Amino acid sequence: MSIKYFKLYLLFVFITAISFFFGLRLLGQDSDFLSYSTFYDSISNDFSFSDTRFEYGFVLLNLLFKNVFNADIHVMLVALAFVSLAIKEFLFIKGNNALIITIFYLLGMGLLHEMTQIRVAIAISFVLLSFYYKSINRLYISFAIFLCSIMFHYSMAFFVMGFIIPNSWFLMNKLKIPMIFIYAIIAAITLYVIQGILVSNISIISLYASRADNESFNFASVRFIGLAFPLLIGVFSFNELSVFQKRCFIISLAAYAVSIPASLIPTVASRIFELGWVCFYFWVPGISSKKRKYTALFFLALVSLYFAIRNVYLEPIFGVQ
Repeated sequence: MSIKYFKLYLLFVFITAISFFFGLRLLGQDSDFLSYSTFYDSISNDFSFSDTRFEYGFVLLNLLFKNVFNADIHVMLVALAFVSLAIKEFLFIKGNNALIITIFYLLGMGLLHEMTQIRVAIAISFVLLSFYYKSINRLYISFAIFLCSIMFHYSMAFFVMGFIIPNSWFLMNKLKIPMIFIYAIIAAITLYVIQGILVSNISIISLYASRADNESFNFASVRFIGLAFPLLIGVFSFNELSVFQKRCFIISLAAYAVSIPASLIPTVASRIFELGWVCFYFWVPGISSKKRKYTALFFLALVSLYFAIRNVYLEPIFGVQ
């Protein structure tokens, strides 16, 4: 028992240290931090939600940390990074290969999400936690957490396609791979059809669309090609996964498919693709065949390591003035 608690203590220290590293922006400031900092400095008691594009949950936390705790923005960022990482680690531990998956995640997505796009990071943690509770039939708490995730980032609505599927469909293998492909294709077609409506009514998507002529979504990128291999392995390993992992796989597959028509607005395509990318870290360890699992882990590690090097050295996203 003492060994168990000691391991938990070490895990707590590790997550705390990483949270300080991310929250204090020790690699340098990024464009998202500058946006968050400007908003944090400007927020006041008479603030109106119509004054910002940020979601209600994030705004309320800003009000809490600034006006109630009178804290520096870095305190809030450290706290958010800690909660986000703690939830993800809780879910990693529920599966296999928790340590190595944690390292892969921190290299691949941690630097991007917990250290820059903290709203998305905390929102994804909540939505994946809702998947977990839905998978063990804690329906009310899963629904509440799912709604909470949307309060931190509206893009979490994308996860509804994995959330609404009944557990029985997974447990009895009623959901076959051809159906999942159709599911993903329908999602892709739906997004293609409603893109114009989204651009007209959602300001942030309108902003992304205005930059489309100067951007592109690279289908020959390391991440798009590299993650295709574990995704293909997942197709043939779907029945081996737990209910929670199957929900995560559906999001990975759907995001991969939807990013293709979404590439008309490259930033939207990248954001959707990244939602699916995060989910890889939660379902790949569930593959039972060692050969297939370690092959999938190899490609996931390759993509993660490359993006750590790219984000820090090749195309630095930190050090923005």
